[in-house]
Amino acid sequence: MWPSCIENLMPFGYTLSEELPEFLREGFEKNGITEFVPVRIVALLGTCRTDEYMDCPNLPEWHLDNASSYDDPKEEYLADIGIYFWFDFDILDRDRQILPLRSVFNGGDADCNDGIWGVVWDRNTGTEVAHVRSIGGDESEIEVISQKHINSYQPHNICLPEATSPEFFCGLYFVQDLELEILIGLAIQWCYLR
Repeated sequence: MWPSCIENLMPFGYTLSEELPEFLREGFEKNGITEFVPVRIVALLGTCRTDEYMDCPNLPEWHLDNASSYDDPKEEYLADIGIYFWFDFDILDRDRQILPLRSVFNGGDADCNDGIWGVVWDRNTGTEVAHVRSIGGDESEIEVISQKHINSYQPHNICLPEATSPEFFCGLYFVQDLELEILIGLAIQWCYLR
């Protein structure tokens, strides 16, 4: 059900803290959310090089084109283009129903002006829930593609913290402007910035 590279992940260089990161805690508190946080990291699964997950459906075409134009094998070029971060997280909807998700995202290569890219799956079924795409110029977009998950998620209709941090995102856009897309962005930022 999962890409084979998940069996050989390298450990993260840090551990998952029990506490909500300060930037998220402050963001939620600023918006009056103090008792119930609708997103939580469950597990940091590990990392892998870009060449170890070349089947990512959102690996930017420009990297595949560049890799094909070199004399070296494609894998050698891609090995130097960022790393993938694998993690599990939950999103809780208004009815406190848990949406168990697994994400992989790549921070890209700053020299190539990449944004992040990756995929989000339903952890129980392996169904693709969302795509994370680098759209160039250090910018990215998140799009929930599973109509089933859009329909079943009951939004909180609350003001969420911004999912854009200058430390990580130059621009992060939400294709359908869904609360679910914003929460996915917050989870990715949490995983990356701890």
